[in-house]
Amino acid sequence: MLDVFLIDALQRLDRRVLEVCAEEERRAEKLAGGGGRGWTAVRNLVRPSVADLVGQPADRAGLLPGGPHVLRRIGAALGLVECELEALVVLFAPHVEPRYQSVYAVLQDDLHQPRATERVLHAILGRDAERHRLLATSLGAAGRLVRSGLVVRLPGAFAPLARPLDLPEDLVAALFGAPEPPVPQALGQYWTSGSGEPPGLREDAGVPPSPALQVVFGHGDLVETARSFVPRQRRLVVVGVPAAAADATAVAAAAWRAGLCTGALPLLDLTAVQEAEVGSVVRSVEDLVAFGGAAWLLCRDPLAVPVPHVEALPAGWAGRRDTWLAEASARGVALTPGEAGALAARHRLDGRGVRRVLDVATDGGATADADALDAVAAGMGVEHVRHSRRTIPTRGFDDLVLRPTTREALDRLVHYVKHRDQLAEDLGLERRYRLQRGPVALFSGVSGTGKTLAAEAVAAALGRPLHTVDVARLVSKYIGETEKNVDEVMSQAERASAVLFFDEADSLFGNRTERTSNAGDHFANMLVGYLLQRIEQHDGPTILATNLRGGIDEAFLRRFQFRIEFPFPGADERERIWELMLPERVVRADDVDLGRLAKAHRLAGGDIRNAALKAVFLAHRRGAPVGQDDLERAIALELLEMGRLSRQPDGALSGPRLPDRGELLRTGLDDLHDQLAVCLRQRFLKEIHVVHGSPTDELLTGKKPAVSVALFRVAARRGADGLRAGLIVSAWSHRAEEESELLGVVHEALTGMALAPVHGRQARLRVQESHDFDLLHRFWSSHGHPVRPSVVLDVEIE
Repeated sequence: MLDVFLIDALQRLDRRVLEVCAEEERRAEKLAGGGGRGWTAVRNLVRPSVADLVGQPADRAGLLPGGPHVLRRIGAALGLVECELEALVVLFAPHVEPRYQSVYAVLQDDLHQPRATERVLHAILGRDAERHRLLATSLGAAGRLVRSGLVVRLPGAFAPLARPLDLPEDLVAALFGAPEPPVPQALGQYWTSGSGEPPGLREDAGVPPSPALQVVFGHGDLVETARSFVPRQRRLVVVGVPAAAADATAVAAAAWRAGLCTGALPLLDLTAVQEAEVGSVVRSVEDLVAFGGAAWLLCRDPLAVPVPHVEALPAGWAGRRDTWLAEASARGVALTPGEAGALAARHRLDGRGVRRVLDVATDGGATADADALDAVAAGMGVEHVRHSRRTIPTRGFDDLVLRPTTREALDRLVHYVKHRDQLAEDLGLERRYRLQRGPVALFSGVSGTGKTLAAEAVAAALGRPLHTVDVARLVSKYIGETEKNVDEVMSQAERASAVLFFDEADSLFGNRTERTSNAGDHFANMLVGYLLQRIEQHDGPTILATNLRGGIDEAFLRRFQFRIEFPFPGADERERIWELMLPERVVRADDVDLGRLAKAHRLAGGDIRNAALKAVFLAHRRGAPVGQDDLERAIALELLEMGRLSRQPDGALSGPRLPDRGELLRTGLDDLHDQLAVCLRQRFLKEIHVVHGSPTDELLTGKKPAVSVALFRVAARRGADGLRAGLIVSAWSHRAEEESELLGVVHEALTGMALAPVHGRQARLRVQESHDFDLLHRFWSSHGHPVRPSVVLDVEIE
């Protein structure tokens, strides 16, 4: 619907077009012979008449009536003269009435070109030489009508004055009276108004005048910060600028024009623009604002432009809580400070996000409480985090079998995340501790001990999604790409209020090289340094899992707020895992003895899960309940597939089979291991690894403090069924005093230890209080170590 202003302008245009048609008709008559015959007609056409030389009457009325209008607002902002504004009316007319296309085609002697050309504008508006000059200048490629985007020159090769011209669609919409003209190709667009409450200003200081071009940067709420510096009565249009340079420049220009047409202040969100293209977009905006109008730029980092910069700081927990309380109160939603604090701790939403949550939760007059708001916020916070896999947690701590120390550490982690912000605010802890970031937790333990499942359980307890980062996709061979990927993942995870999980993190955060011999080592050190810094700055829980704690850089270990160890499960824990993996609906045979199974086979939780599933399918294939034979066979298959020793089934050998010496030795050492591990667990909070085999650096890497049990001798009498084994037990730690303490505890445990019968045979353990020094010297020399204090054992099985 056209307003009175444009209706009057188009009526004036009609009268002007009639006059131009009369003039063109007179010229046509001359060309046809009305002004003479032959060359006389040509000379009469070329030779202007006295009336032509005088020009049009100077007092001819203009096309634009008086009074306020969009065109008047544009003219005032850019300093356009009347002739330039009239050109916009001429170009706008065909969008209102198609008959103008036919008239323009006749006036420019080209029935195949319905769009207005430069010739039409000169014919209609060029009353004198000055107006012709002004039109030629303003409609040229460097003219302000074209450079400002108010007039679009169609591309191509054309004769002089024959280039088609048009208006951009956003300007057409504004002239049709659209109160909120659309910005084509924008990533998003919405309208709001200023709040006039810049942080830190006194109440009597007022709101400072808004500059035409300003940069709002930082990792806080960019829009809310910009709103706070704009008077309440002024409207704002927030426009998302796309990544590509050409589209970004066009969108920025359209947003600037939307501000001209409506009087609103455009806020151009450049956070999605590629870093290499930001400069060209900023320069184009600078050129536009130089004509007039205004535009503010929103970005994460400062820009290299000499204009005012305002930093948007992230809202703290108290600020987010107050926003929840204020917005809920404005909508009549009852929310206690405790509930608002919980919502603020879980969801990192800005003011606009909180308002959207409340609008959705109360849509249709629905009654919203804290649980409803929490559910809506969780659904609206879904955001794609690149290089990661999003998981909605479905398993909790009840699905885990953990040591009490591990479970208690996980509970502390969950409590820390839930109450960090509130305690920092209430107790003033932020002055002494950096609590606005993190926490960062390290889960360490051998494969299959439940680290991944524990990360999911932590996310479930926090009510947040779990994003497992694909480390292989994160690391790039191109310089700068890995840092960019890490920063992108961290920023997106903060907005999604997600739990970040880096599996096998030792491949990403490995040991830094102290001596750099080449550019690769130097780059690796720089990369690790950046990763340490960026993860420390991340506002949200980050969990790193490693199978080898020693593979994590020592400097980085000090930055973990939580270092949680997942030890290898003992016999009782393995039995509970078997129970979990065979739920109630799985029918078991009467001969199933999970306790015996757990003691006989030292398997991690992941291995037990795989074996239990194999047993279920083996039993289903037989059409019978799951029996002990199914479980034993499933374990044998699992060990075989892992490349470990796997015994033949009992029926593979003819006749009754007695335990061989290998089984005797394995069972006896397992009993020794379990008893020693229990004793160490009773004395120390830290899990002390008991490792079997030659105490090499590779075996002990990442496992100190540890106790090594090395077999150096096996003997048996000819014809006898028993055997005798010699063992060397040593203590290992990064500190000598800890090794002495640990060895003393081990000696006390071994001297009082009684081995259980092995396959019905008596087993005895004896500590050799005096032993051959040459034996120890040869043993340790063969392993590249000096002689270490050790305990020498004899284990005899009858």
